[in-house]
Amino acid sequence: MVGSISFYGREVTEQGEIEPVRLRSHYIARMPEPGFVSFKRQFEAELDHIEKRVGASVKKVLLNDGHRVIWNYIESNPRYAGYEKLVDFYHSSEHLSKAAEALFGKSSQAAEQWYEKWYDKLLTEDQAALAVLRSMQYYAQTLKLPASRLKDLKTEQTFFRRNHQRMNYADFIRRGLPIGSGPVEAACKSVVKNRMCRSGMRWSREGGQEILNLRVYAKS
Repeated sequence: MVGSISFYGREVTEQGEIEPVRLRSHYIARMPEPGFVSFKRQFEAELDHIEKRVGASVKKVLLNDGHRVIWNYIESNPRYAGYEKLVDFYHSSEHLSKAAEALFGKSSQAAEQWYEKWYDKLLTEDQAALAVLRSMQYYAQTLKLPASRLKDLKTEQTFFRRNHQRMNYADFIRRGLPIGSGPVEAACKSVVKNRMCRSGMRWSREGGQEILNLRVYAKS
């Protein structure tokens, strides 16, 4: 498990748009374990430490992928009540692409056009995730989809149905807030994979954790 607590500032572009600027990141990494208990405990402790040092005016955003287990932990934990929550846009766009393929066929022009249309709307229009769901439902009823593609489409409909309230990308962009979990994705490679997954390497949980403790110290 890898997590990042990142700090952002804002800058105004020549076009007058507000963009988030990442200033620094602090990483947490733990070896695999059932229920990621140690990771949750350490992550929450790091948040407690940092929140005592920042002012109340700081906006707090929690970005994550769409994994149901993680969001169940977040939504059921009052620890995160003061955070604005968002599904990482990259993961949402991946599911949007799979929905396009399920509707119109892989690599088809119709799939590409539908994907590009809704990709843009998710970034620019409020409530676009709900509109995506309506579009999926419309085409599911009007197109004669084979059973395999209909099954794939239902998977993507479930993803958007469960997460649409955490897809307010247009609003976040207007306010200059980040919409992607890039620091975490990068940390998976720079903190863990580049060091732990070299040729022939095998790790015990204890030994691997000692290395991860040093890696997050060096990379934060």
